Amino acid sequence: MKKIFALLLIFFLALELEAQALPVSFDLRDYGLVTPIKNQGIPGPCWAFAALSAMESNYLSQNLNADKEIPDLSELQLAYYCYKGSTREKRFTSGRKSGLLSLEGNLFMPVAFMSRLAGPTDEKFLPYMTDLSNSQRISLSKKKPEKYKRSMILKEAFFLSGTQTLGLELKKDLIMRHGAIAVSIYSEPEKFHTRGNFYTYFNNSHGNEINHFVTLIGWDDKFPAKNFSPVPSRSGAWLAKNSWGESRGSNGGYFWMSYDQHTYGGTAFIVAKNDRHIKHYGYDDLGWCNNLNYSWAANVFKIEGKHEKLREISFYTPDINTPYEIFIYRCGKNFPMLPTSGELVKNLKGEIYLTGYHTIELPEDIWLESGEYISIVLRLGVNAMPVEMKIKNYSDNFAVNEGESFFSAEGERWIDGVNLKANACIKIFTY
Repeated sequence: MKKIFALLLIFFLALELEAQALPVSFDLRDYGLVTPIKNQGIPGPCWAFAALSAMESNYLSQNLNADKEIPDLSELQLAYYCYKGSTREKRFTSGRKSGLLSLEGNLFMPVAFMSRLAGPTDEKFLPYMTDLSNSQRISLSKKKPEKYKRSMILKEAFFLSGTQTLGLELKKDLIMRHGAIAVSIYSEPEKFHTRGNFYTYFNNSHGNEINHFVTLIGWDDKFPAKNFSPVPSRSGAWLAKNSWGESRGSNGGYFWMSYDQHTYGGTAFIVAKNDRHIKHYGYDDLGWCNNLNYSWAANVFKIEGKHEKLREISFYTPDINTPYEIFIYRCGKNFPMLPTSGELVKNLKGEIYLTGYHTIELPEDIWLESGEYISIVLRLGVNAMPVEMKIKNYSDNFAVNEGESFFSAEGERWIDGVNLKANACIKIFTY
């Protein structure tokens, strides 16, 4: 039955995207929705360049730059502080022993970093440099990433997968709606070719391997297959923005990539203007690391400030079209015996279309007092709860404390996250 439902869902989703009559070709540059090409200078931090390029594009697509200033986010802040966070439990780890900025990453890391309001900041506050001297490292290590002026706030991150036609159409739709999306490929410099006025790339010799991130900013369904070497099975190509400077290739740093090129996933971001009054509570500093076989999770928070207003709740969904239900309990000044103890003050229901990170705004603010405990209970319509937990050479610094996160199969009998060695990926945002 689940397989039949999934097939029907894919069928109707394909019909919906087809009905939207996506254009044969599209280029975000034609609308001024792409920021200038940058140069990462060394192998490694392409993931930070791709993620921030997509966020900058989304910022422009929402016309959030009322002053018409082009957003320019700091890749150094993201690439450095993901591995050198202000506390140990906020530092990602790697099995590689190369230089700090040469450490590879993925697109889950920027979401974890920004969902706890650590960034992003502007390039002018922390310019990118490939050679971090000892004095520069010492200077950076003495400053928390949160101390840099934040440029915007992350609200959503959609994680995509699949290379079938549906995947192509969905990526196109997201590019038109939300701006550039970040994807990963296997990149080999010798596989790039110049064909007439085009700089093209198609590499079918590495299967499903990946080693580089770029952003997709457009497409052309009729781009000739003969422009690639080797020649793919069909015409059609993505227009990709690279991060190796304007001199790479004949398109000023952009290139055409065959639809037949293997790309892993893809991430679209939705951001909002910064609000300096926003504050967050959460335990998953390293974000979504794995899933546990539970449908219910809860986080209990103790409010620190005076008269804070609870306005937003964020969490991850592990699949497409995931139903969710949120229960908000006020638990007074004493720690609750159960996450469902106390007064139920709000119950929200909904369904989220795409896998990823999501922020839900409450219909009205809930006023909270200093020292008050509040419990956020989340039920997902799937038996897979995104959690932060220890993954070797990734989240080795994960930390869990008693009485913070809880999990349940049915919403009645709760297990402390300490026993499962996991934190629930649930945050609240107050103002």
